[in-house]
Amino acid sequence: MALFSWIETGSGAAGSFVYNKEFRKPSVDGVLVYFTAQSGDLSIELARIEGAGGKVLVKKTLIADDIGHMAVFLDSEGNRIALHSWKYCNDLC
Repeated sequence: MALFSWIETGSGAAGSFVYNKEFRKPSVDGVLVYFTAQSGDLSIELARIEGAGGKVLVKKTLIADDIGHMAVFLDSEGNRIALHSWKYCNDLC
């Protein structure tokens, strides 16, 4: 089980991931869950994915100036997960 804590006066959302043998089947075809990049810059989180056994599927991509960036990766178990950040593009994009 993984828990995502929440501070009432902060940003973010509480929740959890729970392992269930009956329903556990990693997939790239299921729901695409977005997480906010804690650093504010997807490049930092994306740089860690391959070293952790994952694979970047969609590199850091600008959605729109007022929405920010997104990226999609495959985790080490084969789940497709998306990241979002509000930080705007700089010379490193």
